[in-house]
Amino acid sequence: MNRKMIKRLFALTALLCILSAAAHAQLDTIVNRYKTYLLRTGEPQPAIAQNWAATLNANGQWPDVPYNDKELSGWKVTLHLARVRDMALAWAHPASAAYHQPQLLEKAGQALDHWLARRYQSANWWHNEIGVPRYMRDIIVLLRGQMDTARLRQSLEVMAQLRVHENYVGSNLIWCADLGLNYAALTGNEKMVQHCLRLILKEIQISTGEGVKPDQSFYQHGARLQMYQYGEAFLTESVRVAWQLRGTPQAFPQEKIDILSNFALKGWQWMGRGIHTVPGTMDRSSSRVGEMHGAELRPTIPFLAELQPHEAAALARMAAIQNGKGALNGHRHYPYADFTAYHRPGFSMFLKTISTRTLATESINNENLKGRLLNSGDAYLVRNGLEYYNMMPVWDYTALPGITAFKGADHIARRPFTGGVSDSTSGLTAMDYDLQNKTGNQRLTARKYWAFHGNMAVCLMAGLQAQGITGDVYTALDQCRVQGPVTINKAGRVLQPGVHPVEQLKWVHHAGFAYIPLQPAAFNIRLEEVTGAWSAVNASEPATPVTEKVFSPVMLHRGRPNTGYALAFCEKPAQAAKLAKRPQWKVLRNDTTCQAVLFKDGTLMAAFYAPGEAGGIAVDQPCLVMRKKNNIHLSDPAQKGITVNVTVRHTTKAVTLPKDGFAVKLAE
Repeated sequence: MNRKMIKRLFALTALLCILSAAAHAQLDTIVNRYKTYLLRTGEPQPAIAQNWAATLNANGQWPDVPYNDKELSGWKVTLHLARVRDMALAWAHPASAAYHQPQLLEKAGQALDHWLARRYQSANWWHNEIGVPRYMRDIIVLLRGQMDTARLRQSLEVMAQLRVHENYVGSNLIWCADLGLNYAALTGNEKMVQHCLRLILKEIQISTGEGVKPDQSFYQHGARLQMYQYGEAFLTESVRVAWQLRGTPQAFPQEKIDILSNFALKGWQWMGRGIHTVPGTMDRSSSRVGEMHGAELRPTIPFLAELQPHEAAALARMAAIQNGKGALNGHRHYPYADFTAYHRPGFSMFLKTISTRTLATESINNENLKGRLLNSGDAYLVRNGLEYYNMMPVWDYTALPGITAFKGADHIARRPFTGGVSDSTSGLTAMDYDLQNKTGNQRLTARKYWAFHGNMAVCLMAGLQAQGITGDVYTALDQCRVQGPVTINKAGRVLQPGVHPVEQLKWVHHAGFAYIPLQPAAFNIRLEEVTGAWSAVNASEPATPVTEKVFSPVMLHRGRPNTGYALAFCEKPAQAAKLAKRPQWKVLRNDTTCQAVLFKDGTLMAAFYAPGEAGGIAVDQPCLVMRKKNNIHLSDPAQKGITVNVTVRHTTKAVTLPKDGFAVKLAE
């Protein structure tokens, strides 16, 4: 070998060493940024961590942790790792009073060693492959500089319980690929980092399958809206990984970050009022303690703003609203999710319907044990977020807010005609309603309609037919926590606790809302303490009795096939009385072929179940129509992509409606 060749060989070797060092430096950056993320988002609780240290026994266990727990969903054995993580954070966080405290580090090591020796396993794959590795990742990243070789190796072995399933979708894919990426960074496996990154980037897309939909809603477990359950993991984990990789050769493409920010701004924030949300946004996880605050995104917003500086102002507004400063104002219908959100400065209203394109609520892993009627036209009024927060143990699930039902109702039969039309400020939702008992020999059918405009929603029911039902057919206008006096029919007539049958109810006022039947109607008004237990709706939750004061105005239909009511934001009972006496709306039609309301400012909203005319607008196909300020908005709730001939003032125009249920605008 001549000198020239030797020089080249040395140069190549040096280059390979430089490239290898650079690659390892990039992997270290990924790990170090994850630690920074933990320190920025974690709130160290040194007093609690020191309590965990003090109560740890000689075996490295806590006496109150049920190490033999078999629950599939809330597997309580992971409380052990959660406490180790809390101790690690309290030790590692510079702002903690226990920062670098030797005794705390020693106790955290003893507790960690117990898990490393026992390596507990759940009957639910998720805990073994995702839940446990996620805890272990955090512990390793916070404490790895203090771990000896054996402890670090064993901890990495537990983290290696993760499985990167390439065929997974949505949050399950993001969870496992994220764990794989961080495990690879910890172990120096650049090839695995690239593989997991490709999987994550592939999943961050707009699709018609599970994941982010074209309307910015989120599916998981089939066509189910899971915004603040699986959607929460998808968004927060993806944003964090993007932030870890920013400025590196593995940085996310801009179009992927755009998908995440659009999902947050156009989907996420609209389905809650600040941090407060309703069951329809999260399906079965609504049966978990505290989940009605599931719209919380404050820890993630700063990282998204760093990734997306041109959206910083919009994200700052979102953060302010999450902090209770201000509110959204407008209307959004999500045709892929069968979900409607209506925001006003003083309140928000949320409606979850169902169609042949979306699935009924699920009950798996002993969760959502009573919620069979969720997602069946339930509608929620939110002002301060206390209305439904943690009310699930005391709920009568056969009288969910907004549900038209009968005792013994078991499930909704899905029909294609469900959808909405919107101009982004106001809107209409309609649903072909078919509720049945378990065997199907009892059945309640109707056309249901909700028009959102100004500070109110007008709700219509037409063609109510009860087949085989001997008891009452009713609609629960609400079922919420008592937050003040309940006044009916006249200012000063305040109800005392109890169940009150009222034969001629004109209006009822409670906590800033008026409930007004379109004509005086028979009601049962519940205003009483109810006791229940979380374990009755979710087996993994506590069986401790829970008592809450419940307000529930229930309209009895008494054979009326066509009826309805209005929900309105009214600060005082006197305002409710005035609105009931002088409505700001007029019902033009309410029958099985058309339901239409004309508001005082000239806004018209009509649901046509067949060709027809209302308010000077005629159509030759079933569709939804809203006329407002010389613009007509139309949608096809059955999502067939039909062409509608619309006639206004003797002029007919043909309009082809989108197959995905979105609205189109037509100038008069």
